[in-house]
Amino acid sequence: MELARLVGAVEQVRATAKKSEKIRILAETLRATRGREAVLTALYLSGSLPQGKIGIGWNLIQQAIGKGVLLSTPGWVGEKEGSSSAPSGERLTLSDVDKVFDRLAAERGPGSTERRLAELAKLFSHARPDERRFLSELLIGELRQGALEGVLLDAIAAASELPPADVRQAFMFAPHVGDLALAALTEGTVGLARYSLRLFVPVAPMLATTAEDVVAALERVACPAFEYKLDGARIQVHKGGDDVRLFTRQLQDVTARLPELVEWARRLPVREAILDGDAIALRPDGRPEPVQITMRRLGRMKDVAAMRESIPLSPFVFDALYVDGTSLLPSSYEDRTRHLSSIAPEAAIPRLITSQQEEARRFLAQSLAAGHEGVMAKSLAAPYIAGQRGFHWLKVKEASTLDLVVLAAEWGNGRRQGWLSNLHLGARDPVTGQFVMLGKTFKGLTDDMLRLQTEQLLGLETHREGQTVFVRPELVVEIAFSDIQESPRYPAGLALRFARVKRYRPDKSAQEADTIQTVTELFQAQRA
Repeated sequence: MELARLVGAVEQVRATAKKSEKIRILAETLRATRGREAVLTALYLSGSLPQGKIGIGWNLIQQAIGKGVLLSTPGWVGEKEGSSSAPSGERLTLSDVDKVFDRLAAERGPGSTERRLAELAKLFSHARPDERRFLSELLIGELRQGALEGVLLDAIAAASELPPADVRQAFMFAPHVGDLALAALTEGTVGLARYSLRLFVPVAPMLATTAEDVVAALERVACPAFEYKLDGARIQVHKGGDDVRLFTRQLQDVTARLPELVEWARRLPVREAILDGDAIALRPDGRPEPVQITMRRLGRMKDVAAMRESIPLSPFVFDALYVDGTSLLPSSYEDRTRHLSSIAPEAAIPRLITSQQEEARRFLAQSLAAGHEGVMAKSLAAPYIAGQRGFHWLKVKEASTLDLVVLAAEWGNGRRQGWLSNLHLGARDPVTGQFVMLGKTFKGLTDDMLRLQTEQLLGLETHREGQTVFVRPELVVEIAFSDIQESPRYPAGLALRFARVKRYRPDKSAQEADTIQTVTELFQAQRA
């Protein structure tokens, strides 16, 4: 399939508000695919790549676009340099793009940035402006094609003439939507049958939606189970006799990296089980280490024994998906936790079932005092809905806030096209009088806020670089965030985690914004 056809379909989907029309357009596009094209089409429409995150930033893309537009040397992007080439006027195909992305993902070591730039420039030299924009958004993870995941699944069902409910059920157990699309389109019902709950095949985890506070959580779920929300690494435990496999949130097998969790799972008093939970590094006093410590241990593939000694991980489980031959996915959360309490009581997460606001607030305070992120509020009646985010599980965190200054903003995509969206945020340095960048966010912005900030920021514009509009540091915005983490990407070595806009502060001048010293003190306090 030519890339132009996929890009055209995306533009058509963006242009209509009718769900049925979106499904029709996507289904027609999927029907036109052959073999791996189906995988690529479904993944690209979902805004993801088969190669995973390649690590291409906006600055490199901008350089490549500029170089690619000027590049006149013929050469076919789908082949390595020196091989036979197609005419320069021939259209890009999805296969061509996939081969380039393979090479980009494989680039490592000295000189890799220059080689990536050359590959991208060659790719963009064969792409039309709308194709370059699509590829750029895809590479940096900012593709907004105007259709939610559920619409894409319905389109797969329509293209393959299968019941939508069957496709959604199979998606819970598919590695990714591209794999599911290929199976549905080429094998129909037989293909879908491969996707079911099986031991040692990871299941996409059930996800949670954010609630503003415990009051909002209780309005959505009448009498939930509140649990401590741990800031660790999501781990799915599969046990079959003495054979144990451990999978991450991204369904990556990390069994060899976590021997202490393997030993713990082998001792569980069941022959077969699939459990959902967290692995977390704890201090000697039982309080959690910062999440970066846990993730450092999880990411280490070498010297595992030494890392185990310096950063041991502890298991905590909150759900049972399968026990001794029986799937518990359709069972209520109350039933699943009843099974769990008899399997791994020593790894249970503190929980409280209540409909009372004050009790819920006290429980949240206890979780925060113990060093955790907040609480989860879970419906006792809900089944386990793998891979989907809904209102059966709600997360409540006590967000800190800072008053920061907008340093720049990036033009939005999709629904936000035509508005300045992604804000660059800075804290004041009273010593130099400058502002130190702490990160970016586009979360929390309403349509009214987008319109207002676009108008105001354009009035403060100093210059542009690609999609970024730099402004005079005058506009103050209140930013909520969960915590502060170390980050080599920003000048102060710090960044806000899960930052979102609460409101603009027209009552404050830039000289009244929070300082970088305040941010540093908050970071040190959370580590104490």
